[in-house]
Amino acid sequence: ACFFFFLGTMNKGQALKAASVALIAAMAISVSSCGNQKKQDEYKRAGIEQMDEKDYDKALKSFNKALALSATVGKDEKDIALYKASAQHELGKNGDAINTLNGLLEFDSSDYKAIFLRGCIYADINKPEKALTDLKKACSISKKASLYENAFQTLISAGMDDEAEDFYDVMPKEARASKKVLKLRVIDFEKKADFASALDSAQSYLIQFPDDADMKKEEEFLKLQTGS
Repeated sequence: ACFFFFLGTMNKGQALKAASVALIAAMAISVSSCGNQKKQDEYKRAGIEQMDEKDYDKALKSFNKALALSATVGKDEKDIALYKASAQHELGKNGDAINTLNGLLEFDSSDYKAIFLRGCIYADINKPEKALTDLKKACSISKKASLYENAFQTLISAGMDDEAEDFYDVMPKEARASKKVLKLRVIDFEKKADFASALDSAQSYLIQFPDDADMKKEEEFLKLQTGS
């Protein structure tokens, strides 16, 4: 699963769903007076509702019908193709989803939404090098701190710790200092039983968010684990 997204200690599927919310929020549904455009918009809206209802098979059919009504590739068609790839991924048709995104990227190789979603899918199917490459590229194009945060969580949730550390090294300061990333660092170091690093991360977190009672308890636990 990779479309609709995140916070806290999520499993891999939940985290990958999270990454899509950022994409979906950025997608606008335009309406035109053209007959075909109106019909396309109806299919698109129906598909989005079916995605919300987790009826991914019907959603995929709706998105295919929407795309069949246009002979060109504009903003609407790009958005629909992203939804289509998401539906394919939800149905376990990962190869089809990647092919849909590859086709989209043939029209616009700098479409960071398509690259990001492909990276999420690669993370979900355990392709760490490809996931890291796509997530880095998408974030470098977008430059949005929130996308860096979501990409970092995607790698952590997929169990790709080495890739997550590699990615962390290229994250901008704003993203590194975010509440989400700081908390993820604590969780990840604990998972690896690196309690000293987890304690350092917890204390860094508390410098910025000193009123977080749960993290204060975590700090005390980590002090006991490290003998501090």
